Amino acid sequence: MRLIAIATVTAASISAAAFASPLFPTITGHDINFGAYNGPNGPVEWQTNGANPDTLIFTTQPAGAAPHNEATAYWPNWPNQPVLPILNIGGSFGGDVYMNVRWTGQDAPYVGGPSTIDVSLTGVGNDPQGFDFAIYGQVGNFVGLLWAIRLEAVSLYGYSGNSAYVLEGGGVIVGGLLAQAGEVIGQTGVIRGQVDFINAPQGWIPALYDPNFRLLGVDGIRMAFSGETGVGTYVPAPAAAGLLALAGLAGSRRRR
Repeated sequence: MRLIAIATVTAASISAAAFASPLFPTITGHDINFGAYNGPNGPVEWQTNGANPDTLIFTTQPAGAAPHNEATAYWPNWPNQPVLPILNIGGSFGGDVYMNVRWTGQDAPYVGGPSTIDVSLTGVGNDPQGFDFAIYGQVGNFVGLLWAIRLEAVSLYGYSGNSAYVLEGGGVIVGGLLAQAGEVIGQTGVIRGQVDFINAPQGWIPALYDPNFRLLGVDGIRMAFSGETGVGTYVPAPAAAGLLALAGLAGSRRRR
């Protein structure tokens, strides 16, 4: 269920030329895995917003609507057992994922090793309610908001014109019943995984794309996010240290 296509290259291929957006999140506990998608009838996830910053939003389902079934498993003692199933508020398998971020800049290219990463977007959380990433559902006797992070940094990077990219984020855990029970409120929370654009126009994302400028002919694009969240660490690092083994990423697909 887990699809994290992230691997650093050897130190021999590193060029210490610049600083970059990869956040290199590591999950150290309270792992939750998910596959987020607004559904065929839901709002478009990625919006270019004309001359305003691009946004990426995964919505929660309104009362009475069909559940999303997105967040599926919780490891309270990650990486050790037990693994607890996550249900939605209605009691069926899979909790609801919420995310709201805006993309504020770009810092590509990364030159080094065997290739050049020419798409790298930087961003922050975009929600005034106090958190930008959340899991809703049921785990045992806990019902409601399970996990919430206020994102202080987000990063998306990969190769231009592909359908799949790495997405990472980090910030502060600010709420949720699981976070309260685990006594991790105020600790660092991270997200990491892979996003897949669905039926994107040809050439999206272009090399050196800046999300603050209008790209004619591109408005909203469907997107899925397969990843995990938990307590952890993230440390922005020199750009070339983020050169990734992404050769197989473009052809891979989200799995639930």
